[in-house]
Amino acid sequence: MVQNYQFREQEASLQNLNGYNPRVFPAFHQTVRSHFPGTLPLESYMSKTYECLSSHGFVDENTMGMVAICRDEIADPLFDAVVKYWGKTFNCCSLAGFVTMGKTGLAAATDHTPIFDGLRRFTFYAMPHIAISRYGEIGKVYRQGLDKPSHACGALEAIVKELELGCLNLETDMQDIEQSIVRQKIISTLQYGAKPDLVEITKLACQIISKDLEKLLRTLNSSVFNYAVMTGIQIHGPLETQWVYPQNFYVIGSEGKKVIDLL
Repeated sequence: MVQNYQFREQEASLQNLNGYNPRVFPAFHQTVRSHFPGTLPLESYMSKTYECLSSHGFVDENTMGMVAICRDEIADPLFDAVVKYWGKTFNCCSLAGFVTMGKTGLAAATDHTPIFDGLRRFTFYAMPHIAISRYGEIGKVYRQGLDKPSHACGALEAIVKELELGCLNLETDMQDIEQSIVRQKIISTLQYGAKPDLVEITKLACQIISKDLEKLLRTLNSSVFNYAVMTGIQIHGPLETQWVYPQNFYVIGSEGKKVIDLL
């Protein structure tokens, strides 16, 4: 009881600190620099992507947002940020941020996009997530109301543990369909005997999500649809700070694919 009280007191005193300041929680910032160089605060990432896309004709009035991130509630700030910048946003979320909506889900989403000057525009943010504590602990997050740390991403961490134990169930469980899909997609890309840690498997998940999304969106007619794709890794830091490790960023239009260097 005394320990819980001391923990709450410590948390309350930390709320006055700026978690985005690199001099605060140096272990966290060192871990981010080591594993995810080029990471940006979420707000900076969103403003940069919005600014870049505005020069390509994407503005909130003529564009709809789409988001594929994890169902975890701590991932909500990214969804909220897309709504803030792009207005109405289609929810494409699933466990670990994998794109499981399929052609039917995409048809529903694209059917809702506004039409301006004969074009339908949307922005698609898709990424897995990972937590890093103020102590630099990979995968650990201290959630409000819980005395013990929990995990993010729990779905990916479960697969890491299964690989460590050498015990994998590759059957499709209809009562756990999303986790079955995530497991099968990850295992299909690994060499036999590989045991990636959480950082490695999160980066692998990002690559799979990027490829799956590009393949799915390739079915759209670029003379009708102009769209932008942003992939990366959402990082949850101490004091509920939110970060993004940018990866792919490109625009598809009538002239083809244009890759954008955000950094």
